[in-house]
Amino acid sequence: SLSLRDASARLGDGEVDSPLRLYETTVPGDWIDYNGHVNDSRYLQAFGEATDALLRGLGVDAAYVEAGASYYTVETHLSHLGAALAGDHLTVSTQVVGVDAKRLHLFHVLERAGDTNPLATAEQMLLHVDAKAQRAAPAPQEISDRARRVADAHASLPRPDRLGRAIRSTG
Repeated sequence: SLSLRDASARLGDGEVDSPLRLYETTVPGDWIDYNGHVNDSRYLQAFGEATDALLRGLGVDAAYVEAGASYYTVETHLSHLGAALAGDHLTVSTQVVGVDAKRLHLFHVLERAGDTNPLATAEQMLLHVDAKAQRAAPAPQEISDRARRVADAHASLPRPDRLGRAIRSTG
């Protein structure tokens, strides 16, 4: 899969036929909660870092945001499937599952290095906005084209098992 080092150079080239490895970290001690494993909020932080790396690779960088446009996350569905511990080396892989003029639909998988069983997944919907007007707006063609190339390349990947899941009452 594509690594963080390669992302900004290659996202626009269409050479993205596998999930993008856009974030990795070693769990610091201050991420650990009273149960002895990574706090819920840190899983979302890791997924947010991967989303930000993807956006930079698409051209949504600091200058883009300063000019008055961005993507805002409008929905996240996070599934906790295992427990990460202090010192674990974690990676996030990202699949672009959909894109249109205003939306970017992502699926992230968090894994411990050397283990193929996901610790967590996050499905996210992002909305492109005109930050000055504070409303949704189509992304510029260049950004949209890059995102579409990635989504088209990822369309041949297996559909993530947890994509589209909802929380349902067991009672």
